[in-house]
Amino acid sequence: MLSLGLFPVAPVSIDDIISHNNTCVNSHGDKACRLGYAIFMAEKILLASDHGGFQLKAHLLAHLTKQGFTCIDLGTDSDTSVDYPDYAQKLARIMQDDADAKGILLCGSGIGISMAANRFAHIRAALCHDVTSAKLSRQHNDANVLCLGGRLVGPTLAVEIVTTFLSTAFEGGRHAARLVKMS
Repeated sequence: MLSLGLFPVAPVSIDDIISHNNTCVNSHGDKACRLGYAIFMAEKILLASDHGGFQLKAHLLAHLTKQGFTCIDLGTDSDTSVDYPDYAQKLARIMQDDADAKGILLCGSGIGISMAANRFAHIRAALCHDVTSAKLSRQHNDANVLCLGGRLVGPTLAVEIVTTFLSTAFEGGRHAARLVKMS
């Protein structure tokens, strides 16, 4: 288990989440996350990565937990090689039943995991390397999953990107009609 300040966070399987009524818990059954603050659009943040995004995911998980978000870490829990499509699928399966959740996916470049996530009709994953693309992905595309490259984006910039992504609302209007065409 990874301890991040006062709140221990452990990777959780989909079955664990379902059996605990979608509450993030640690291996001892203790609540492992806090509720999100109202200044952000999302209350629940799902995070998953392959080995290439593991270190950055741990950094973001610590930051988000400190900010008070409910975080669910779907793995991986080390830098041992794993396959990114498996982690994109885990996140997509949970988000299918929770339309309000936001996701953050990471792999080495962010490219593979974003492609894997976008195979699912209810996922609008945006690969972002800067604050502007994160903002536009929410304003214009109503992205519900942010993808980052763990080997390409540094921790300080990643926090800025995540903060922008989570605090930016969808503008709707002319953009809503375009989203309908994609469904």
